[in-house]
Amino acid sequence: MKRILLLGMLGLGFLSVQAQQPTRRAGKMQHQRGERMDSILQLTDAQKMQLKALQEEYHQKRMAVYTPEQKAKLEQFRKNRGERMKQGRHRNRPMVSNLTPEQKNSMQALQQQQRNEVALIKANTALSDAEKKTKLKAMHEANRENMRKLLTPEQLEQLKHRSKRPMDGPAR
Repeated sequence: MKRILLLGMLGLGFLSVQAQQPTRRAGKMQHQRGERMDSILQLTDAQKMQLKALQEEYHQKRMAVYTPEQKAKLEQFRKNRGERMKQGRHRNRPMVSNLTPEQKNSMQALQQQQRNEVALIKANTALSDAEKKTKLKAMHEANRENMRKLLTPEQLEQLKHRSKRPMDGPAR
């Protein structure tokens, strides 16, 4: 039981510390997530320090598992991250590669409309967070269906096969 509790605390510590510390990778979004977690959990300073210590201990133990070659690969991967981002390889490839200009324009218009609707829903103070989440999810599904209606049967088949392939890059 103690082992399960310790593992749970370690996992929570990892998540909490990650959420609390803004990283270069996620920037502002990571910082906002940390603030939101702080407000939800209402952690004391002592708890925050304890979680930070657990996170550091976890990191040291994880690094001890890697071989020197694996550590070198990991470091090289981290160093090359900037280059991969400059090349645009950090972005997902398009789900369908052979869109016509009309399809691209229609999809861009739908995406702009969705961004505007999202902004309106998020700005609506009369709605609770749960209601906002429900509306956003429904809007996302409707937008997804509208996008699919723009595709040809061949493009839909390509989309079907693309979505079954594993994501590019290493798992996180």
